[in-house]
Amino acid sequence: MPNRPFFSFHFHKHSKTPLNVQLFEQLQTAILRGAFLQGDQLISLREMKAITGCSLETVKKAYDLLVQHEWVEALHGKGYFLTAKAREMRRSDRLPLADIPLFSLADSTPPPGDDLLRRLRSSFADSVNVLTEQAGQKKLRRIQAADAYCVHLNSRGIPAAPERLLLFNRSTSAFTFVVQQLMQKTDIVFVEEYHYPVFSSMLKHCGITAKAIPLDREGIDIEALEAATKAAPPGWLLINPHHHFPTGISYSRKRKEYLLDWAERNRVTLLENDHHGDLWFRRPSRTLYQLAVETGRSVPVYTLHSFSKTLGRDLQLGALVLPSQLTEEERERLRQLVSLTGAEPSLLILEAAVSLLNDPWFAEVYLAERRSLFFARWQCLLQEQPQALPAHARLLPIKGGLNTWIEWGTPSPHAAAQEERVITLLREEGLELAAGKSFRLPDEPEGLIRRPAVRFPLAPLDKRELTYWLQRLGAMLLR
Repeated sequence: MPNRPFFSFHFHKHSKTPLNVQLFEQLQTAILRGAFLQGDQLISLREMKAITGCSLETVKKAYDLLVQHEWVEALHGKGYFLTAKAREMRRSDRLPLADIPLFSLADSTPPPGDDLLRRLRSSFADSVNVLTEQAGQKKLRRIQAADAYCVHLNSRGIPAAPERLLLFNRSTSAFTFVVQQLMQKTDIVFVEEYHYPVFSSMLKHCGITAKAIPLDREGIDIEALEAATKAAPPGWLLINPHHHFPTGISYSRKRKEYLLDWAERNRVTLLENDHHGDLWFRRPSRTLYQLAVETGRSVPVYTLHSFSKTLGRDLQLGALVLPSQLTEEERERLRQLVSLTGAEPSLLILEAAVSLLNDPWFAEVYLAERRSLFFARWQCLLQEQPQALPAHARLLPIKGGLNTWIEWGTPSPHAAAQEERVITLLREEGLELAAGKSFRLPDEPEGLIRRPAVRFPLAPLDKRELTYWLQRLGAMLLR
């Protein structure tokens, strides 16, 4: 690959600024950082075309603008070379680091595709009239939405029934509801050592004690779980067994069956978070909820499901599936509480979701293409791993979801500092990743021994960007 340090391009195709002007402006920044230069010569038009994905005509126009503004001069038959003006600007280093376009992977949720956006626009336009309907008709629509959502959950492997389903304006609202309405302040909640930080913040905010349990390659470590249970028995276990956020691993069926046994023995309630559940590319084994129903266990299992990751970050919709053990009166009480707290989803959102769920295109085309896309990117990472990463680093295996997990080095009490060093070096090159420390309990004991790690999302990168940044990460791990 041509020399490409310190830079990543960002194009806004719907901007009023022409693409060649966007490229020209970013090339000015790149030149000041020393990117795309072989000595004082800018890489060729064709090399830049391959790197940016722009047409040859767009690249030529951007280079012509560099010539026009006296950043480079074109020498016939030789290429484009920095002018004295550009060389002086590079030496003076007047560009602050904050001005470098940053390719941020702090959020791994991909944007919705064009086909999905067109269908959503149509659904929203068709659904506006629900705002003027009578309360009885609106209630009927919510019942119909619950029916459609349950069909989707059942296809996912969560045997939900409408009477056991609570719909929320986002999955985090559903979790907040559980914490505030179902948990007690005296409860101890076991969480995985790496987890969704919003959840641990909510537990802390409500005065509930969270205890982190180490993970192995199959999920929560059994020995650590049993030892922690003897020390301080929990009331709840918060667990993300499929495409775990943020590591991407999926629990084995054997590990899930063990957890059900453990929960039954110790009278623990399970809260299963299906964070990336719809985005599998190798179908995982049964959900905890499904296993509990099939085996007739007495352990109560709640399941959180997020629809936002499947559709788009700003289309907020989530669900809480209640345990089969709850009575009709208990379910109705919880349903009324959801309504009183204002956590129900907008009818416009629900109608759009129902429209998609009832459309065969969604499952047969959209989800299939999404899964295929992420599988291809995962395969790309696997293929590049031997060349890109040093021997002491590894990718954790995944079966779906939006990200993978890269660990390196040996277990150390200084893992957080090692992560910060690598994150800082990559940020100087224009890439922002999330360190392992970001997904741990904020008040964990000092000197805890673990391997340093980063989350490496599969989106929104294409294969070329994946390869490049994996190589740059590998280079940072050798420094």
